Amino acid sequence: MPIINKFSADTTAANVDPASVLFKARATNIRPLVNMLRSIFFRNRVSCAINSGGIVFTVEEASSTVAQAYVRTDLFATFLYNVQLAHEQNRGRTDSQNEEGEETVHVVLPLDVLLDCLMLFYGPASTAVGVTTGALTGSSGDLRGATTAHIAFNGLGTDFELMLEERGIISVCRMATFEPEPTTDLDFASSPVTQQLIIRSEWLRDAFNELDPTSETVGISMSPSRPYFRISTTGDTGSTEMTYSKDEHLDSFFCSE
Repeated sequence: MPIINKFSADTTAANVDPASVLFKARATNIRPLVNMLRSIFFRNRVSCAINSGGIVFTVEEASSTVAQAYVRTDLFATFLYNVQLAHEQNRGRTDSQNEEGEETVHVVLPLDVLLDCLMLFYGPASTAVGVTTGALTGSSGDLRGATTAHIAFNGLGTDFELMLEERGIISVCRMATFEPEPTTDLDFASSPVTQQLIIRSEWLRDAFNELDPTSETVGISMSPSRPYFRISTTGDTGSTEMTYSKDEHLDSFFCSE
């Protein structure tokens, strides 16, 4: 159920006493934040984990796919996180600390609404999962980065608030929040790593754009010998295969078998 807002109608968390606010931040350029959120926008709900190190946005689907966007504090011009207040609000919760033992607050937000609010001055964003229109794609809607975003959250029981400012125009958005649910922990670290690579995202994007859209499956293989990394698929119009050299295309490559 949506959380009921505790703030009065004429007050936002962005302009109240910082000591009484759990989390408050200001970003003078929304471009990096919007781009990161767009990259994980395949489900409408996103789980936010806020601590003194930044914000981790997590999207999960069918307990098999987990995508995360980590927004560090240096992305913001100001970043205030009340650890004492977080500790008081987290009493009795089992998910109140991250792996480093930092006090963490969790909340679930509607990702489509969050993107729409952030891009309020750039035309409508997509409200359908996996669809990008208007300012998300066209050159006329390119993010100029001129919008300043004030973000504030006062814990479970309050709305997640955005105050956007551009050229003297101010808009306040309030989003209903949802109770956090446990997310799937794909703990790859507990198993021996036999294959690992780092490839530039634009190259991988271009590779998938070249694949036959009628294909039902995609084959991805790694080998300690040539071809080191291969993407292949078979569709109605034939088969496609792309290979990558570890020296020219891969920033990092490890394959023991």
